[in-house]
Amino acid sequence: MRLGFDLRPFLRFETGVGVYFRNLLFELARLDAENEYYLFSASWKDRFPAEKVPPFRHLHFRDLRWPVKAVNLGWYRLGRPSLDSVFGARLDLTHSPTPLPLPTRGLKIVTVCDLFFMDYPGKADAQARRHFLKRTEASLRRADGIVTISEFTKRALRDRFGLDEAKIKVTPLGLSRAFQVPTSAVLADVSAEVGVGNPVSATLRKYDLPGEFLLFVGATEARKNLPRLIEALAVVHRRFRPVPLVLVGREGGDHARVLAEIQTRGLESWVRLPGYLPESEVGALYRAASAFVFPSYCEGFGLPLLEAMACGLPAAASDVSALPEVGGDAALYFRPEDPEDIAAKIIRLLSDEDLRAALRARGRERARAFTWGKTAAETLAFYGTVLGRR
Repeated sequence: MRLGFDLRPFLRFETGVGVYFRNLLFELARLDAENEYYLFSASWKDRFPAEKVPPFRHLHFRDLRWPVKAVNLGWYRLGRPSLDSVFGARLDLTHSPTPLPLPTRGLKIVTVCDLFFMDYPGKADAQARRHFLKRTEASLRRADGIVTISEFTKRALRDRFGLDEAKIKVTPLGLSRAFQVPTSAVLADVSAEVGVGNPVSATLRKYDLPGEFLLFVGATEARKNLPRLIEALAVVHRRFRPVPLVLVGREGGDHARVLAEIQTRGLESWVRLPGYLPESEVGALYRAASAFVFPSYCEGFGLPLLEAMACGLPAAASDVSALPEVGGDAALYFRPEDPEDIAAKIIRLLSDEDLRAALRARGRERARAFTWGKTAAETLAFYGTVLGRR
């Protein structure tokens, strides 16, 4: 098979889609020594890092000095240039990391992580509103196959568009090695991991963090519901005790509103925003934090919840979208629109030692079921299925 891919989601900062696609392709490179892989990237100013290029046995790579906006305009509105013409080869199949297909004369697979941009268009990011909102339905009907990352999103696609379930493949996400805790750490209490010379201690010193804090990982986007988390933090301070909150992730479209809520609640000295951090430091924070809180309104999967559980961090998350599917009985759940309920679950996590121990054990056990190798193997099999239908 000649398979085409767009690498741009992990050209620079890697959030949900970028993390998914990078891990998928690197695992495919490990698993597949037979097929040919045609990898595309384009930017006017940023060159694709050599270390991020998946090491396929049969690799064709193009990193073009084309403006991103021009590429998106050509692909999403005009349907050209095709990847076939970019590489001078007829591709059998392309896999897009977004709901819109990559232009090709071959078969087309698209990825749909969630339908948040359709359910809450006012809270979606600008690119989703500009390119996805009007084109997704027609794209899904034309696509030869659809990959999604949870049963929740598969049901949403079926119910909203009436799509044939045989056309949709669910491939749950996996766990990066940075969040796989070695056996020695699993047997130790989290506090024992914090010692002189340990990466956890080094990260705490680097960001001047205390021994107890709550952790959130994700961009400051509207879907993440962070103003309600700030409101809940104020309730925790009033009813329980003051606890710092660390918000890790890049600045998103809701960043100004998050800062305003922090100021309104008088929590400037209690909320830290270190920004986007490398996986190694995020992993250290998972191991050092007291509890993980994930108040998102909508997640197609919720990778930070899985990462937190794998690191033995007791977690509480919204009771909506795919989060209960990922967390199972290894997390507490709250109503994301209710700051009082969020605060109550945080207080339980911080005060009930038996519950914390149970969630640590369940979380680590549950996380073992999610691997990128499994994601890649199931995706590769789906490519063959789609091509077989032709």
